[in-house]
Amino acid sequence: MELRIRLGDAADVDAAVSVFEQSNLARRQGIWPNRAARVEHLRAKLRGPDAWFLVVTDGPAVVGMASAEALRAEGGAGPVIPGGWFLSYLFVVPERWGEGIGGAILDAVLVVAKRRDASRMHLWTHVDNERSHRLYRSRGFSPTGRSAEGEGEWVRDL
Repeated sequence: MELRIRLGDAADVDAAVSVFEQSNLARRQGIWPNRAARVEHLRAKLRGPDAWFLVVTDGPAVVGMASAEALRAEGGAGPVIPGGWFLSYLFVVPERWGEGIGGAILDAVLVVAKRRDASRMHLWTHVDNERSHRLYRSRGFSPTGRSAEGEGEWVRDL
């Protein structure tokens, strides 16, 4: 395994979206309401000016992706909160789960966010996704107690 983590660009959007789709379909056992809308939302987010993303490659294959953006007040619709960053997406292709790729890309996200003057990172994850909970806890994130629509908020000071 020769993993490489780098900033993604326009040429990586389709591969990053594919990782997102594969991972969600596997975790949800093929049942994924609003799939098309969620895929298009991610595609627009990765192409937009407000977010940056990383891809993990193993040779020519993209096996992981993560995206972050400045944290905003009012549930993401308000002004930027200085020093705050939001981890929007972090996914690994299912056949590579358990190999440490998620941890590697999360570590890289935290490094890039710190370089961009981050002092705190927030994220939301499904309340029943124990795999993600283990990952985030291992990197110092804690649940805030806030929840909505089956997801819970997590935070870590940097």
